[in-house]
Amino acid sequence: MKSSERKISSSESPLGMVSTASKQATEAGVKILKKGGNAIDAAVASAFCIGVTEPQASGLGGQSMVLVYLEEGKRVFALDGSSRAPFGIQPHKTPKTAIKTGLKSTTVPSTPATLGYMHEKYGKLSLATVMEPAILAAEEGFVVSQLQYELMSKHAELLRQDPLILKNYFKDHEPIEVGGIIRQPELAKCLIRMAEAGWHDFYIGSIGNKIVQDMEKRDGLISFTDLSQIPQPVEREVLTSSYRDYEIHTFPPPGAGRVLVQLLNILENFPPDMLNTADPAGATIFALAFRMALTDRQRMPMHPDYYLQTVNKMMTDKTYAQELSDRIHQIGKFSFPELFKPPITSGETTHLSVSDNEGNSVGITQSIELVFGSKTMADGLGFFYNNYMSAFDYKNMAHPFYLLPGGKPWSSVAPTLLFHQGKPKYLLGSPGSERISTTLAQVISRLVDGGMDLPSAIAAPRFHSSHAGVLQIEKSRFDPKVLETLEQTGFSIKNRGAYSFYLGCVQGISIPQGQGELFCGVADPRRDGTAKGPKYLSNNRGRLV
Repeated sequence: MKSSERKISSSESPLGMVSTASKQATEAGVKILKKGGNAIDAAVASAFCIGVTEPQASGLGGQSMVLVYLEEGKRVFALDGSSRAPFGIQPHKTPKTAIKTGLKSTTVPSTPATLGYMHEKYGKLSLATVMEPAILAAEEGFVVSQLQYELMSKHAELLRQDPLILKNYFKDHEPIEVGGIIRQPELAKCLIRMAEAGWHDFYIGSIGNKIVQDMEKRDGLISFTDLSQIPQPVEREVLTSSYRDYEIHTFPPPGAGRVLVQLLNILENFPPDMLNTADPAGATIFALAFRMALTDRQRMPMHPDYYLQTVNKMMTDKTYAQELSDRIHQIGKFSFPELFKPPITSGETTHLSVSDNEGNSVGITQSIELVFGSKTMADGLGFFYNNYMSAFDYKNMAHPFYLLPGGKPWSSVAPTLLFHQGKPKYLLGSPGSERISTTLAQVISRLVDGGMDLPSAIAAPRFHSSHAGVLQIEKSRFDPKVLETLEQTGFSIKNRGAYSFYLGCVQGISIPQGQGELFCGVADPRRDGTAKGPKYLSNNRGRLV
């Protein structure tokens, strides 16, 4: 395993922690904690803000999935903030291929409803207060990073076709360069309207009216009927399992927590000292486990509304995981007799983690699906429409995620909370479509099996193997013997470069469990994020001089 000079953003504080993929979004959360807000307030503030400053990955036009731990009542639950397919869809006219661009690719945005519901029910401060940092970021602008410039350049041809994107994101028909400022006055006005009128305005108020007018003008599918059926999030039971002496709480269907649980169940059957991915044997174990778990997910898709009632819990069953572990022990090369079409894996997502000094923690994974979503922006409102119509199954009407009126798209999110000795210890999450679970499994194993600290576990070299045997890897960071062994095992190697944007972006927090311990936050060096905790709290719950 080769070292690198890539700087890791990490921070310590006794008063809470915020870790996001955007410096301004991190500062937004810290600001709210300082004002006396709880983790819910701070997470909502960061989520609204990152939709402004990392617009290629999230925003008002997307969807958000949330894992919440409330210290009062010791309650862990998931908020399923799935978006909805428009009700005007006619299944007998479903196209043969996924709709990926333009207004027809857009499902009913659910992020405003999810953040609004969560804040309304569990927050402490006013909505206007928690939205203030996002409004300022839209008015004052954000600095274009190298990553954002590269993504705008890659998709420039499609982005230029939208007049509002061209106005705000381009100069002389070329993407605004690294270090330049992108200001979004239309988005600022939209956010101000929500802060003043309430988040419901997005659906049944003046903002909703503008969305429908835009859809009618540009031949989109979302109607007043769709928006009036506000996509309120569903509070769901989390998936609970264990890994060694840690308790795992992760996201249920429609998310991919089942994959993460199955991976950890498989790995648990190997001695910790065998699970070092810097060694050929350890890397092979992980790669085969990834392939098995992702194949099982395709074979056993599960509708979120029926998961708790079903008797099929094979993917989270430890006995079944033992059988898979035995197969890994027995094989040098594993071939799958059946191949299954994977879900869309090129999606663009972002994750943020927040903990407060009252004991609450929130992890939010939010997305507009592919990079810059539908490549179109809401006219006069300034946010990118998602393209979640591309995340449905288009062939099998019996599939839980077949494209139907009002249907929910397939999701790969897995925000995760690890408990140790009955108390929260690590809050983790990542973007990356099907790579989310494999990324988190590597980080968790390094924490639990390898004894690494959080910064080292997140920054360590990473890879991903699909159900089809293609292995995406930060090739320059691994010993050639590891690569040789993986190829001999039957994997096709594809180099993603060091600290690859493709291989996830973990925002993690280590939560203090004893007197004198500090929160530690880490932002994955693979993107533009930061981690930071407050130095004081205005309500004297832990004010520092």
